[in-house]
Amino acid sequence: MKVNITETNHDHIENYLAGYSSMGADIWGAHKDTDGMYIFRLLAPNADEVYIKGDFTSWENTKMTKNTKYGYFFIKLDANPGDYYKYVVVHEGNWVEKTDPFARAMDKEGDFASIITDDSYDFSDEEFIKNRDKNFDKPLNIYEIHIGSWLRYNDNVNFLDIVDRLVSYVKEMNYTHVEIMPITEYPYYPSWGYQSSGFFATSSRFGSPVDLKKFVDILHQNGIGVILDMVAVHFASDYFGLDHFDGTGMYESIYPDLKYSEWGSNNFDYSKGHVRSFMKSAVSYWLENFHFDGIRIDAVSYMIHYNGNKNRGVHKDNIEFIKDLNKTIHESFPNVMLIAEDSSDYPQVTGRVEDGGLGFDYKWDLGWMNDTLRYFKTDSINRIDHQANINFSMFYFYNERFILPLSHDEVVHMKGAMINKMAGSYEEKFKQLKLLYTYQITHPGKKLSFMGNEIATFDEWNEHESINWDILKFPTHDDIHRYVKDLNALYKASPAFFEKDYEEDGFSWKVVDDNINSVFAYERKAGDDRYLVVLNMTNTYKANFEIPYDEELEFVEVLDSLSETYGGSRWDKRNIKIEKGNNLVLELWEYEAIVLKVK
Repeated sequence: MKVNITETNHDHIENYLAGYSSMGADIWGAHKDTDGMYIFRLLAPNADEVYIKGDFTSWENTKMTKNTKYGYFFIKLDANPGDYYKYVVVHEGNWVEKTDPFARAMDKEGDFASIITDDSYDFSDEEFIKNRDKNFDKPLNIYEIHIGSWLRYNDNVNFLDIVDRLVSYVKEMNYTHVEIMPITEYPYYPSWGYQSSGFFATSSRFGSPVDLKKFVDILHQNGIGVILDMVAVHFASDYFGLDHFDGTGMYESIYPDLKYSEWGSNNFDYSKGHVRSFMKSAVSYWLENFHFDGIRIDAVSYMIHYNGNKNRGVHKDNIEFIKDLNKTIHESFPNVMLIAEDSSDYPQVTGRVEDGGLGFDYKWDLGWMNDTLRYFKTDSINRIDHQANINFSMFYFYNERFILPLSHDEVVHMKGAMINKMAGSYEEKFKQLKLLYTYQITHPGKKLSFMGNEIATFDEWNEHESINWDILKFPTHDDIHRYVKDLNALYKASPAFFEKDYEEDGFSWKVVDDNINSVFAYERKAGDDRYLVVLNMTNTYKANFEIPYDEELEFVEVLDSLSETYGGSRWDKRNIKIEKGNNLVLELWEYEAIVLKVK
């Protein structure tokens, strides 16, 4: 929606300042007028003067006019797409060069000039957009990637350099969605985009806004959804960004204990109306203009509580903002997913705002992730004392709509690659990684896995290097790669594993408290689609393991982690019939995961 701001009509600006607007991108920044010239508007209420300089002023300071009532500066100039420019903000004698907070593109790392951008693009994804939804009763298996290191040819990886290979790979591996780590412009590459300086700018490292739009469009045309990772709690503290923008704490708190995050960045102050409108506008901008199918908000627990510290209490301004943001987005984009990366125990994160919830559609289950990885790090002989790390998740699971993540956060900063988190010998690590992935995919909830997990790379993720795809030349890695591919295909094709994720009759334990054997068995079902999953979590062989049943049933094996297909020794597929009153009896090998379909 385009808005028209004149000196006699400031309704849109009044709404923006009050915190009610999500159309900031149409108000502020550089906009082409009907006569071909550009109008520049900058909100800086406490600035004494603002100058603009750029290619179109021969980099001479040109003074902008201030509207004192509403606190913004404006000017109309003869400029062109591709021109670079900066603002010079003057406050109490201090002159500071600033980037445009609403710039669509910015200069490369090391500089910060804003760029006038013609980002018009005609999408061809109408069919995909028409049919997309929030996937509550559909498969949702997310492949998380970092654009700069998924397939790194050189130091300048463009979205379009990798899109064809990415599409082919995601389809081959049976993922449903791609989640890209933040691509809003950021000054420091090793921050991975989590300390942004340009919340409306596509990072110059990876291409232009048009490149990104084409990237999303191509994925959509191939039936693949795209989720954008965004940060709403804090912003980069670099002098040219939002920090002390108009000479005062315009976007951040003026109080030091509230201003700074634990990462040294500045927290947004959502008690201010224009800050609320700024972030609502940013999220709306990416959804409307780039056709993203979901937004994952990072570090929500740091918004819920002051700097994530529960002892400091709930941050009421942030809570009200989160509700307002989610309600606004749901009304404007009803088929888009809003996902919280939240480690707090705050209730109803995925509850409706109207019912007192925060209004997210999904929440990452970081408790499941931590408990599960802690279990797999434990030696087999000691797992007898840690069964709760596996069975506890289902005690709370139906409180929220959870996504089970094995994300980038788990394979960086000396945490080690996923394969190295597995206890035991070299061979046992691979067996257990298949166990882990089977448990994740067949457990209720949607799924997310970071790039490289699926090939069992031994390398901790490094944003400067490509994933080590050459490792697939080794049979053990190729075996697990094929296993993940087939496991994903089974999940995607079987309603039992996704249709009733958040309904209690879609899951039932068959074996849950056998601490001695450390075996877990559970059923997943939806209608006539019914599966039994059996996980032998130790390196001990069980010749005749009984699973209680009181039905006449036939079971057909659909997946076995130790099958010769995946480098194991199992060659025959199970086909078992049991009479009513007889338990199912299985031979279980060391660290074996079995999925049986009930006929």
